[in-house]
Amino acid sequence: MKKKKAGEAFKRKVLARWRLLSRRGVEVERAAVEIGVAAADLATWIREAASGSPLFVPVHVEDEAAVASGIVVVFGCGVRVEGLSVADLAELARRLA
Repeated sequence: MKKKKAGEAFKRKVLARWRLLSRRGVEVERAAVEIGVAAADLATWIREAASGSPLFVPVHVEDEAAVASGIVVVFGCGVRVEGLSVADLAELARRLA
């Protein structure tokens, strides 16, 4: 049986969970078990992310009226955040890093 390749959105979610766990001192092997992925896959994704894979993806603002009411951020997984100020955007980026 051929192993299914993980999608980018799934990898981003796994890496976000890994960052949270690693800040608590959880090792890669234990984090992989908790997240439900192979430790080798998690280690590979961590290395790939550290090598410069972007955390943010390009977005397209569709409604000009939304821009007037603040910054709109749309994540690759479909989550949309509207009405942000520049300071709000900076805080969001800081918390996601």
